[in-house]
Amino acid sequence: MPSSSPPAASHPRRPPGAASAARDWSLVAAAFLLAFGLTSAVAVQILLTGHIDLPDWAVRYLPGMKAGFLVAAAAMLIAHRWLGYSAGDLGLAARPRARFPYGGPGAAAVAYLGMWTGFEAMRLFPSPGYVPTGRTDAGEQLLANLHSALVEETLLLALPMAVMTRLRRPWQEQLAVLVVLRVPFHLYYGYGALALCLIWMGGYVLVYRRIQLVWPFMLAHFAYNSAHADYLPPGLRPLLGLVFWLGGIVALAVLAKQARTR
Repeated sequence: MPSSSPPAASHPRRPPGAASAARDWSLVAAAFLLAFGLTSAVAVQILLTGHIDLPDWAVRYLPGMKAGFLVAAAAMLIAHRWLGYSAGDLGLAARPRARFPYGGPGAAAVAYLGMWTGFEAMRLFPSPGYVPTGRTDAGEQLLANLHSALVEETLLLALPMAVMTRLRRPWQEQLAVLVVLRVPFHLYYGYGALALCLIWMGGYVLVYRRIQLVWPFMLAHFAYNSAHADYLPPGLRPLLGLVFWLGGIVALAVLAKQARTR
């Protein structure tokens, strides 16, 4: 006997996962604003005016750099405990998702090469010419570079990539989102920050989609910044950069060879 219920197709339904997607993206957005809202405001002001003069509300309500460590830890905990992401989803697995030439160190070297290429391309564009007053000491530089490596790669790579992987977004969209997240607080470099982040994140997407591990990107970011920092001996800085640069070339060549033989 046929059912008297109307066909399911006659009842249009909300796209599956729409509510959870909005919830997950809200975490990404909130973490970005808390960790990078103030630095983004500073960068935009330098771009437009050449100096820093923030309104009181920005300083009062947007945490600075040091709070980023707590924001990153809280965001990852929320994603894991309340949003259902596993350690592997968040780039914290013990092993990479797929094999990569020379493993994690090879992935870090290719990520470093992408970052280096992006910064070199950025130098082709005019800069606002902002020069910070005073030079931070080695300890402050170390803290800043740890923040860049740990917080940026947690909140601006691992977390949004986990969300986009769950939603099965294509690589083009993944690249666009990573660029949008990375550009604002780099605008103090000038409009060349767009070229910087497009090339830099292009390298990141190439590598991260294969291994889905965040620590190689933290290592690459810290190594690049450390190659320009005062807490390393002057003779070691260019050597560190050269090792990662050459390692990236070799790993990328092996990766290209593997792709041709498939």
